[in-house]
Amino acid sequence: MNISELVTPKNDNGSLDQRFTSIIEQLMNHCGQSCTNTLLQFWRETVESEQKAAQAALHMVVASYSLDVETWQMRCLTKSLREALQELGFKPSKVSMLIGAGKFKAEQWLQLPYDSWDYVPEEQLRQDQQRLLSAYGVSALYELSRMNSVGQAQVRIAFIENGKLMSKAELSEIRQANPANPDERRGKSKRSFQGTRQRQEPSEIINLKAYKELESAEDASEPLQLSAQSVIKKFLGSVEPNSLDKLLHEYTPHAQDQMLTLLGEAASRLSDYVASKQSINV
Repeated sequence: MNISELVTPKNDNGSLDQRFTSIIEQLMNHCGQSCTNTLLQFWRETVESEQKAAQAALHMVVASYSLDVETWQMRCLTKSLREALQELGFKPSKVSMLIGAGKFKAEQWLQLPYDSWDYVPEEQLRQDQQRLLSAYGVSALYELSRMNSVGQAQVRIAFIENGKLMSKAELSEIRQANPANPDERRGKSKRSFQGTRQRQEPSEIINLKAYKELESAEDASEPLQLSAQSVIKKFLGSVEPNSLDKLLHEYTPHAQDQMLTLLGEAASRLSDYVASKQSINV
């Protein structure tokens, strides 16, 4: 962990913005070594503490999904559990990983996979399945939960027949080749791009321009005011917590962190914008 790199503004591609090199050097000099050492120690302790608590959190999630409750009760319990884990100090991305891994482990614990051509007693199948689920940690179980049955079988056979525990990189590679969601690519699904505009024909562009001019001329009309209200209602619906939870679940934990950061920045800018528009001449 490098504190100076951590606080340096980033370019769109994630690289350090070199325009801030001298500014960050000044900041580090003003802060002093004692300050940065304290922050680094805090980071180490936070990481270590989260790693120790992750297994306890996973156990709680597995236990919750093992309860005999109705669907709506499980939904409410999961939402409350997600909020509780964040309040306890887990990052939102880590919470999503815990929920996904815990749900998968609970659902698969008593499943009987038939990956072998040879006859295997059901009790042996169950024991092998439970040994596999117990051997892997949170991040690995989360990767498994995002694989289809073919990918999961590869991991299971490697473990049962050869005792091999795959690395995070190996699991990620198998998951990318065998995603549970066929549309998933690089941490997001193609559904995210449904709003991308298709190529417009010249006639469509002309008609669109004419429509926009007409729309501008009738800006004060009641139908358009109602349309504007509908747009705002639709926007508010899209940023409602449940909608955001569903959206975040389609992305990788790293992408979720970035999205939450951008959402926080967007909320701040939106607040400033609304404040600047308090008085509009109608």
